[in-house]
Amino acid sequence: MLFRILFGSLLAAFCLAEIKHCDNPDKIYRINGNSIDFPCESTKNIFITTDRYKPCSIIPMRFQIDSDRDRCIVVLTRLRSGNPVTLGVIDLKRSSCYAHIAPYPCWSYQEEGNCNALQSVVDVYIDAKKKIMWALDSGICNSLEQPIKRCSPKVVAFDLENDKTVKTVDLSDILKPTSRPQYLVVDYSKHGFPYCYISDPEGVIVVVDIQNAKMSRLMMPRAISAGCGNSDVLYMVLVHRPNNNNMVVFSYLCGQKVYGIKSEYLQTGRGANAIVELGSKSKHSVLLGTDGGNNVILRYRSESELYKWNTDQPYRECNFELVQLAEECRLSTHVAPSGRDDLMYSLSSNVADYLNHTCGAGGASARLKYISKEFEDDCY
Repeated sequence: MLFRILFGSLLAAFCLAEIKHCDNPDKIYRINGNSIDFPCESTKNIFITTDRYKPCSIIPMRFQIDSDRDRCIVVLTRLRSGNPVTLGVIDLKRSSCYAHIAPYPCWSYQEEGNCNALQSVVDVYIDAKKKIMWALDSGICNSLEQPIKRCSPKVVAFDLENDKTVKTVDLSDILKPTSRPQYLVVDYSKHGFPYCYISDPEGVIVVVDIQNAKMSRLMMPRAISAGCGNSDVLYMVLVHRPNNNNMVVFSYLCGQKVYGIKSEYLQTGRGANAIVELGSKSKHSVLLGTDGGNNVILRYRSESELYKWNTDQPYRECNFELVQLAEECRLSTHVAPSGRDDLMYSLSSNVADYLNHTCGAGGASARLKYISKEFEDDCY
């Protein structure tokens, strides 16, 4: 009896401490393959017995914050079989630190093989002013195993106020069969018309004029991809500047330099001659996102410290500011504004373990948290 009382007291104290921790600004949302919210236990069991749900197959890679509704839209690309949800939503108002991922916008949109649904989302971008979210669907599932092209690649736009689809753009006419669309950003012309920019590591930025239903390809000079293999990553972010002088910043992971092109030049088809060199790399870097303004957040390959680069300055190490110390066992895969003040969220995980099949049955261990210089020694 005494043991039960002591155990109960310790458990209550732990729960109170956990709730207190979760209510402070340093709240950390923990995500893994068991985070998927099924409508009921019997549905979950059906997915498990039919191999449509394998927690070890799931890893969150990208996200966006819908600050008006206190939620996070999270991308769960179908890299391996057994992933029932490719686009999910996390309620940030929940007191628990352990994230629960509901399908976005609903379960019917997650059906593999149904080309009216989402097949394998690789990136999302939220326009907070217009209340629109754009999702890039590659149409290819199980890309780390035996890739299966379920449907044509497309961009789908959702109204965040009612979660209804407002636009779908088929990309099959502009992308080659060998294309691998990777990153998506959305900008607006001086007249307020939306343009989608999509990175394709085959040396292309695809420009989609939503208003006029036109698409074009910016072919990059071969020098930009010098030293890069066919499986390289073409990172791309949108930097916001006054008077709509926005710039798309891009670089290959193995590339030697970082480049930029004004958004208006992409919209008017100025071509490769409008690309400018922003600086040279001392080592391979990953462009993770922006603060919503003209600062880019980055890290070095296989290193977890995060740096902020003011793009008004050349891309040089002396212009980088350390904004987060190393996280044990985790690498950030995306950074995005929180929508409040100057705070930014980072999504990090043991992605190397996931790629090496050493995560265990629960899949990758991921965290969504505010960027902070506070060091955490918490590896599991």
